[in-house]
Amino acid sequence: MVRVLYIGDSETVIARYCVGADVLEQSWFNDNGRYLREAMRDQSDIDVTHIIPANVPHEFPSSDDELAAYDVVILSDVGYNSMLFYPGQAPPYSYPLGPDRCKMIAGFVDRGGGFIMVGGYLSFAGFNGMACYYDTVIEDILPVTIARHDDRVEVVNGFRFEIVDASHPAVSGIDWTSSSFTLCGYNRLTLKPNAHLIARHVNDPIIATGTHGLGRTAIFASDFAPHWAGDFPGWDGYPVFWRQMLSWLGTNNA
Repeated sequence: MVRVLYIGDSETVIARYCVGADVLEQSWFNDNGRYLREAMRDQSDIDVTHIIPANVPHEFPSSDDELAAYDVVILSDVGYNSMLFYPGQAPPYSYPLGPDRCKMIAGFVDRGGGFIMVGGYLSFAGFNGMACYYDTVIEDILPVTIARHDDRVEVVNGFRFEIVDASHPAVSGIDWTSSSFTLCGYNRLTLKPNAHLIARHVNDPIIATGTHGLGRTAIFASDFAPHWAGDFPGWDGYPVFWRQMLSWLGTNNA
């Protein structure tokens, strides 16, 4: 059993409608985490615990021992600020505020855990650079370097990535050649010298892996969910790919 801690991919949307003199507001919860959760639901060897960004301060493990209960950590569309801050505190303050969760993840990987960052508007550098993972311990453990500016590539006409290492366990045995999905965007990243490239679009890495300490790391530069993921989540190979990727990350023999 590979135990996965998945953080991100959900938000509360607030919309304001101005109709002449009348102004109406609506809000709703957008659960993009359901795509991976549902894909892994029938995989008996993958167990996913999902934490939405708003619940990171209350639900993320508070110690290395608690984090060690998992084999793989995923960050997807959750910014550095959401991972770092301790909001809602009021005087009198207690110091220190709490553990640095990103440093906890780096230590988890160093001791043999698996880690992957999946793309989105609040992954890597992200929209207007707001994700802010450049120059952090998360960038240190990834197989890529992160831009210091908005790194989004919007491909509204759609694209398919090219598999360059079909033998890698994360992608092997999947019929990528005749697959029918279309992706619509990704984060532009730079492969580190010792990283392993698995898939690319033009010259940009889409799937890449690496190691840090005793652990394994990876990136998927597009998204789990639309709009960037397009119809990828509906493709038959989607659950197979993610099961294989998470299984590879959770194998502690790097």
